[in-house]
This record gives sequence, C-alpha cells and structure tokens, in this order.
Amino acid sequence: MSVLFDSPSGPRAVESCFLVGAPRSGTTFLAKALGQHPAVCFSKPKETHFFVRDCLELPPERWAAEFQRRYFPHFEERHRTIAEGSPLQLRDPRAIENLLRFDPDTRLLIAVRNPADMAYSLHARLVYLLDEDERDFRRAWALQEARARGERIPRRCRDPQSLQYRDFCAVGAQLERLFGQIDRRRVHVMVFDDLVGDTVKTYRGLLEFLGLPDDGRTAFDRKNENREYRHAWAQAYVTNPPKPLASLLESWQRKGKGRPTWMRRIRRRVKQWNTRKAKRAPLAADLRAELQAAFAPDVERLEHLLGRDLSHWR
Repeated sequence: MSVLFDSPSGPRAVESCFLVGAPRSGTTFLAKALGQHPAVCFSKPKETHFFVRDCLELPPERWAAEFQRRYFPHFEERHRTIAEGSPLQLRDPRAIENLLRFDPDTRLLIAVRNPADMAYSLHARLVYLLDEDERDFRRAWALQEARARGERIPRRCRDPQSLQYRDFCAVGAQLERLFGQIDRRRVHVMVFDDLVGDTVKTYRGLLEFLGLPDDGRTAFDRKNENREYRHAWAQAYVTNPPKPLASLLESWQRKGKGRPTWMRRIRRRVKQWNTRKAKRAPLAADLRAELQAAFAPDVERLEHLLGRDLSHWR
C-alpha cells in the first residue's frame, strides 16, 4: 500500500518513511541529508507531530489529504517518497499505530546513540529551549525522582516526561517495543558512531534501505553544534513562546497557514542574534560512570536487538 498525494498530473501513490527517533542522535542531520535527495519530499517543518496528536481530531480517511495540505505544499512530480521526522514518536506506541494506519507499508528510520552522551546532549538542548531550568546536568539527573512526583517541574516545561533522562534515553526498551508493533524488516537502525565515523556509508545504507538511487553526494552540511542563548527573555519568544502565542501559532499551523513571512523573518533574525555556539565541558568521569551503570541493562538489550557489540557504551 502507498499513500495518495495530489500532484499536477492528478492523485498518485507515493511511498512514505518516518524518522521516529531518537532525539539527540543525529536525526536533524539525517533529515536534512534525506530532504536534499531529489526524489524525497521532506515535511516542512521536520517535526510535525501530526501522528502524535493532530490526526486524532480527524477521521483516518482525511489524514493523507490533511497531512499533505499542512506540511507538503512543496510536493512535486519528481518526488517518489515523502518523509517526516518527529523523533518523539519512538516513545509513543499510539503514534506508531497511527503511522501504520496511515500507511501499513511505511518504513521507519531510527538513530541510536550512547545513552550517557544522549542524556547529556538532551539536557543541554532542553536548557536551550527553556524546558529545563536546572543548568547543571548533575543536579538535573539527581532531580528525576522528585520530578517524577510532580515536584520541581520548570514553569515553561512543555513535556515533563522529557526531564526523566533515564527513561527518555533508554532507547533499547523503546526499540524492543517497536519491534513488537512492526515487521523488523521495515525498520532501519543507524548508530550515531557510524554516522560520525563514516557519514557517506551511513547515508548510502539509508538510501539502499529506502530503495532510492544514490545521488552521488559525498559532502554534507555540518552536524548540529551545541548552542546557548544570550537572553532568556528573547529566547522565550523564539523557541518557547507564552501559551497564548503558542496556541495561536499551533492554530495557524493546523489550518495550513504557517507563520506570516514577516513573522518568520523577525523570528529567524532574533534567534540568530540571541544564539551563540558553546562548547560543552566533557561529561565528568564519575558522572559518566554513574550513567553507564544506570544504562547498562538497556545497552545490553540494544546489543541483543541489533546483534552488535556496544560494550564501549557500558
């Protein structure tokens, strides 16, 4: 089965794939690389969260048309595959069920990373997005039990579950659950170490899995770098706006309107002005040892699922 999308020549079938996780494991880089392939139409924005929440407001027979209207206005005759990249879907069994209902033959893409490094990177990202107000990762890690009880939740945090770093980064358990929902042959797992060590080989493996021709690229945009904001007041409006404004923007997006051009330009300029690259200090040796011990059972599960030695993560 394929998905029917409207094109200049009329409705036609296209294949679909979804980059469903895991966050802070190279998904943004992979989305950009895949989106530049001439036969792929990647959603705008990369993370639509359509199958996490929005599709529930619509009957399934309208999903394809609405998905295209909102996030694929740039779909062209040359495109043979549509793709989307909401990396939180791996954690949500219901979202996976919705994807399979949308296209029973869809293919899922997953990137995995050393969970200790993933948790450290996730914390920095949540601080940047104002979802995390504890800037010291050691203290944030220690706060997990209190936050699980509903205590010490940052005022601007949009997803308190993301502050549960141990559970959030236990990708082995999430992948095991996923393999119970979908044929393993329709899931392509990429390891972050391979992506860094041999980007071209990893990219070609991805194209082979999707049945796409090699476009010959050997140079790719730089991978995401750690960032910090200069002023919290400005950051609040460009990455984590107040609820009334966020609700308005979501309403526009659901109507397929998006932000007005002038607003996008202002947001982009403010974001650029307010953002600076920042090199994170290495994860402290004792804290890394604590994280490795906490994640060891999940890494062993991941080794079994992938048939790969990941002992250097333990």
